[in-house]
Amino acid sequence: MINKADAIVIGSGGLGAATAYYLSQPKRLSVALIDKHDIGSQTSPRAAGMVSCARKSDLMISLIKDACRKIEAFTEETGQPLDWVHSGSLKIARRPQDAEVIKADFERGRRMGLDVERISPERASRLNPYLEPTGVVAAMRIGDDMYFDPAQVAIGYARAAAARGAILLPNTEVLAVNISVGKVTGVTTAKGPIEGRFVVDAAGAWTRQVAEAIGIRVPLVPTRHQLIVTEPLDGAQANLPMVRIMDAAVYVRPCQGGLLWGVFEEAPRFLDMQSLGANFDIKNTPLDIEVLRSAAAEVKDQLPILQTAQVREFRGGIPTMTADGHHILGPAPGVRRFLLRQRLQCSRAFNLADGGRGARSMDR
Repeated sequence: MINKADAIVIGSGGLGAATAYYLSQPKRLSVALIDKHDIGSQTSPRAAGMVSCARKSDLMISLIKDACRKIEAFTEETGQPLDWVHSGSLKIARRPQDAEVIKADFERGRRMGLDVERISPERASRLNPYLEPTGVVAAMRIGDDMYFDPAQVAIGYARAAAARGAILLPNTEVLAVNISVGKVTGVTTAKGPIEGRFVVDAAGAWTRQVAEAIGIRVPLVPTRHQLIVTEPLDGAQANLPMVRIMDAAVYVRPCQGGLLWGVFEEAPRFLDMQSLGANFDIKNTPLDIEVLRSAAAEVKDQLPILQTAQVREFRGGIPTMTADGHHILGPAPGVRRFLLRQRLQCSRAFNLADGGRGARSMDR
């Protein structure tokens, strides 16, 4: 156990581990990466691992393009394995208003240099035979999109950070962030105190608990998300383009010889991490497969395979949502040297998505 570090990162998911890695570059900061569970073991490895480049703003498109480059260069940069496939994707509209969204996405994407193309429903079906053209009014191919194995990202960044000198502290609960004269001085853990000049709150579903303990309100909500990985299927090649059904908020991608698919729920289950108890682990997330069965029925004309494919894995995680759809990143107000690093998931429960019913997001 150490007693001092320049920077203390709380949470070893994808964002926390990446933060520790970049802070621990040679001759920079000494870094401690702390997690109350095993390193990289909570929501990050349970994600879908899909990268969608056609976003609603020029800034987000630029950021996602940069993320794609990071994924492609991950192994070369970190020395750690990362399996990824540049498959492209198909964005599918079943309603006229969603076709208008596709038109705007196409124009924005082309202006931003994306490989985008408006195609017929029949061509979309030829590109991914699991997709039927029935009921499809518009489709767009996004050639830049890709998917990756999310379980490899957090652990890869953490191992690479350790190779640069960062100290990994798994199974170490942070009991308090220590403050003196309005600025961070370190943390107190269940194994003892650690002095630190900076503290980064990247605790995922527990972000609010960490911040609120020092009087900082973080406007995000931990929200259950569920997905299914099917048994192997004939024709489920790794390079099949991903599919997103806009109004249903259903997504599908190849995965280990089968398909991985999920849905952004119209009425998702929000979770109070405090009430779940100090020993809660993401693997104990309460799941409801009927949500997925209902989603499969909703898109049965376009993706009939979801009705019959056998389930190999049914899993869930607890990503976070914000009401305005913006990411939470940077210094927190009121306490110097306390920073937030939190990716968000948008839900169709909020009025955020492009063309969703009530609104659903396909940004995952």
